[in-house]
Amino acid sequence: MRAALIGLVLLAPGLALAQQQQRQQAPRQDDLGTQVERNMRTCMGNSQDTGLARSCMDGQRAAVAPRLSRAVERLLETQADPARRAALAAVQDSWVAYRDRRCDFAGTNPERGADAAADRAACLLQFDVGRTIEIERALEPPPAPRPQQQQQQQQRR
Repeated sequence: MRAALIGLVLLAPGLALAQQQQRQQAPRQDDLGTQVERNMRTCMGNSQDTGLARSCMDGQRAAVAPRLSRAVERLLETQADPARRAALAAVQDSWVAYRDRRCDFAGTNPERGADAAADRAACLLQFDVGRTIEIERALEPPPAPRPQQQQQQQQRR
């Protein structure tokens, strides 16, 4: 029971950071961090069962996976140069390898026993949500200059 709470505690800072990053941009209706947090609360209810927590996190990760895949594909499509596209694909492969190794490490803590599986699930979900937000932000067009900035730019010319 305690492990489920620990899993949520591990997940909460990453989701909070993801939400903060999204709020710095224009507010969007599809705030991924908020969606995942809301879905986790709905899935878990008042339960403190570690198995349920892991299952809920795995379910959320499965729901986020297509969005992450689409974001990666869209980012790859922005690279017209085949060498840059290949380099970006290698970066993403390296990120996946790091995520998996980092979360496997979190999920094998002998002090956590069977509860370590929930730690791994929380880690994977946190990484996937964060990466999705990171890539989607990179794909957004730059904000339009404010009128004051436009005047300053024109004066410099």
